[in-house]
Amino acid sequence: MKGKKIRVNITVDKITLEKAKKKLSLFGGKLSTLFNAYLADFVASMEKPFSAEGLQKQLRELERRVRNVEEKLHRRG
Repeated sequence: MKGKKIRVNITVDKITLEKAKKKLSLFGGKLSTLFNAYLADFVASMEKPFSAEGLQKQLRELERRVRNVEEKLHRRG
Protein backbone atom coordinates (compact mmCIF):
# COMPACT_ATOMS: atom_id res chain seq x y z
CA MET A 1 0.00 0.00 0.00
CA LYS A 2 2.97 2.29 0.49
CA GLY A 3 3.38 4.66 -2.40
CA LYS A 4 -0.30 5.03 -3.16
CA LYS A 5 -1.54 8.52 -2.47
CA ILE A 6 -4.98 9.98 -1.88
CA ARG A 7 -6.01 13.61 -1.55
CA VAL A 8 -7.87 14.48 1.67
CA ASN A 9 -9.69 17.73 2.33
CA ILE A 10 -9.68 18.81 5.96
CA THR A 11 -10.75 21.89 7.86
CA VAL A 12 -8.19 23.44 10.20
CA ASP A 13 -7.85 26.59 12.24
CA LYS A 14 -6.42 29.30 9.95
CA ILE A 15 -4.07 30.83 12.51
CA THR A 16 -2.70 27.44 13.55
CA LEU A 17 -2.15 26.51 9.91
CA GLU A 18 -0.27 29.74 9.23
CA LYS A 19 1.94 29.18 12.29
CA ALA A 20 2.62 25.58 11.26
CA LYS A 21 3.57 26.63 7.72
CA LYS A 22 5.93 29.28 9.08
CA LYS A 23 7.65 26.84 11.40
CA LEU A 24 7.84 24.12 8.75
CA SER A 25 9.47 26.56 6.33
CA LEU A 26 12.39 26.96 8.76
CA PHE A 27 13.67 23.53 7.77
CA GLY A 28 12.01 22.95 4.41
CA GLY A 29 9.24 20.75 5.76
CA LYS A 30 5.92 20.22 4.03
CA LEU A 31 2.45 20.01 5.53
CA SER A 32 1.78 16.70 3.84
CA THR A 33 4.87 15.22 5.52
CA LEU A 34 3.70 16.52 8.89
CA PHE A 35 0.19 15.12 8.48
CA ASN A 36 1.54 11.77 7.24
CA ALA A 37 3.82 11.56 10.30
CA TYR A 38 0.94 12.31 12.66
CA LEU A 39 -1.31 9.77 10.96
CA ALA A 40 1.40 7.09 11.00
CA ASP A 41 2.08 7.76 14.69
CA PHE A 42 -1.63 7.59 15.47
CA VAL A 43 -2.04 4.26 13.68
CA ALA A 44 1.07 2.81 15.35
CA SER A 45 -0.04 3.95 18.79
CA MET A 46 -3.49 2.41 18.33
CA GLU A 47 -1.95 -0.94 17.42
CA LYS A 48 0.04 -1.13 20.66
CA PRO A 49 -1.51 -2.49 23.85
CA PHE A 50 -2.53 0.28 26.23
CA SER A 51 -0.71 0.78 29.52
CA ALA A 52 -0.30 3.74 31.84
CA GLU A 53 3.46 3.23 31.89
CA GLY A 54 3.64 3.21 28.11
CA LEU A 55 1.55 6.35 27.93
CA GLN A 56 3.82 8.12 30.43
CA LYS A 57 6.88 7.07 28.42
CA GLN A 58 5.34 8.41 25.21
CA LEU A 59 4.46 11.67 26.95
CA ARG A 60 8.02 12.12 28.24
CA GLU A 61 9.38 11.42 24.74
CA LEU A 62 6.97 13.94 23.19
CA GLU A 63 7.93 16.56 25.77
CA ARG A 64 11.62 15.92 25.01
CA ARG A 65 11.01 16.36 21.28
CA VAL A 66 9.06 19.58 21.82
CA ARG A 67 11.87 20.98 24.02
CA ASN A 68 14.42 20.13 21.29
CA VAL A 69 12.37 21.89 18.61
CA GLU A 70 11.80 24.93 20.85
CA GLU A 71 15.53 25.14 21.64
CA LYS A 72 16.42 24.98 17.94
CA LEU A 73 13.89 27.69 17.11
CA HIS A 74 15.13 29.86 19.98
CA ARG A 75 18.74 29.56 18.80
CA ARG A 76 17.74 30.63 15.27
CA GLY A 77 16.15 33.71 16.72
